[in-house]
Formats: sequence, structure tokens, C-alpha cells
Amino acid sequence: MKTTGFAAAHAGMLLWALLIAASFSAAAQVSQAIDPVLLTGLRLLLCALVFLPLLLLNGGISLTGRALLGHSVLGLLLALYFGSLFEALRYTSAVNTGTMFTLVPLLTLVFEAVLTPDSQLRQRVLPVLIAATGAVLLILKGTAPGEFPSLYALTVYGIGCLAMALYAPLSQRLKASSLKGRGPATMTFWNMLSGAMFLLTFCGLSGGWRSASLLTLKDFYWLLYLALFATLATFWLLHRAIGVIAPSAVISYIYLSTLLITLFHWLWLRQSPLPLEIAGALLVGCGMLALLWSSRRSTSASGQASANR
Repeated sequence: MKTTGFAAAHAGMLLWALLIAASFSAAAQVSQAIDPVLLTGLRLLLCALVFLPLLLLNGGISLTGRALLGHSVLGLLLALYFGSLFEALRYTSAVNTGTMFTLVPLLTLVFEAVLTPDSQLRQRVLPVLIAATGAVLLILKGTAPGEFPSLYALTVYGIGCLAMALYAPLSQRLKASSLKGRGPATMTFWNMLSGAMFLLTFCGLSGGWRSASLLTLKDFYWLLYLALFATLATFWLLHRAIGVIAPSAVISYIYLSTLLITLFHWLWLRQSPLPLEIAGALLVGCGMLALLWSSRRSTSASGQASANR
């Protein structure tokens, strides 16, 4: 593995964190009267359509039965996550779902240990825990006393978090078998298309498709922005990094997004930092630096092992 590939993957994930952080403000611009599951299904479908011409030119549109099954499973994981998030938000706050999401990189470590065992796995546990603790402090700064999620919301979103945690390690595992040789663009296209089909089918059965009549031109523009930058670009960067960086390290960049949102509130909105926020920001920064260092050591060790062979 080349050092340039390692550096480029991390640089791409830095951009990923920035795009994720910016997506929350953009998503708020879309009318709340439109069914959120429908919006997400349309976002994924738009992403797939953007990549379609590229795949037609490069021959990435062909599929074997095993490859179709692999992409369908990964698409279902995306649909499960987004579907569970919207269902949970009907019964609990964004603060609670955000706090639960901090468990995803830790769960990814568990799936990574099962699906893609790595001798350097233990070195990533402490950095992820440090960053997760910091992210929790940043998210909980505005939590009202006694604000706890319902058991139903906890269960539903817990299933979604398990699906998202499984996504990166399973992608890496399938790239070594049924999806071998498929690049980031091909992976993004087929996974997004599969996820869109699952979500839009659900909307067809639940009646959520009727809210499509409420879409305005402004909503469409913001939806296009979210599809291109908050979904297509981020998942392409994610698949570009998977295999170069460990899945748990890749998904841990979500903690950096939480830190960037907090910095935006401090610097742009001129909000005074709270002691809890400062402590959380320091922990996220330390955890991400330690994670970067451990993943670099892992890369160097792998390169040395290959040279010795």
C-alpha cells in the first residue's frame, strides 16, 4: 500500500467530514411537509443517475447474480439506516439520535473484527472511545433534563445503527469476493440504486409518495445539492477510503463532522464556547489524531510485512 494512497484517503475523508457537517444546514432548507423517506429515496436515486453515464462508458453496468445480491444487501443496509432514523425522530429528539450514532464506529470495530480481522485492531479501540466520548459531550450540551428516548425509538434506531456499522466492513469483505474489482463509482451507483428502490417501494406501500406533489422548485434545487454533495460525493469518498483505511477509522470521521459543526457555531455564529463543549472538542481532536497515528502505523506495518515476504 502506497503512502500517497493512505494520505489521499485521509484527505478525502477530511472533505467527507466537511460535506457531512454542511449537509445539516442544507437539509433544513427542504420543506418539512414532504415525506422524509421519499426525500431520501429520491436523493439516492439522483445519485445513482449521475453515475450512470460514467458506468455506461466504462462497462460497469454489467452485473453477475452474486454481484447483484451483494449490492442489494448493501443497499438494504442503507435503507434500514435511513428508514430507522426517520421513524425514531418521530418519537425522540435529534440530540438522542445523534448521541446513539456515536456508537456506530464502536459497533463497526466489532463487525470489523468478525468480517475483516486485523492484527492492529486493538490499537484503534482507545482512540475511537476517546473521540466518541468527546462527540457525546458536544451533542449533549443542549440536552434538557430528563430528555431520554423512548424504548421503541431506541430499538428502531438501534437496528439502523447496526445496519450502518455493518455497511463499511461488509463492503470491504464483499470487495474481496463477489464485488471484487468494482471501483468506488460502481459501488456507489449500485448501492445507491438498491437503497433507493427499497425506500421508494416502502413509500409506495405507505402512501408517502403522495407528498411528492408538495415539492417546489426550491426544494428540488436543495434536493439536487444534497444528492450531489451530501450523498453522492460522501459515499464515493467513503468507498474510495475503504480498503486503504480500516472501516472503523473511516466511519470515525463522523466525530470530526460533529466537531466542525461546533466550530461553525463558535466562529461563524459567534456563540460562546461552553466548558463541556471545549472538553468535548479536545477529546475529539485527541481521539482523531491518535486514530490517524494508529492507522498510519498499521499501514507501515503492512508494507513492511509485504516487503519481508
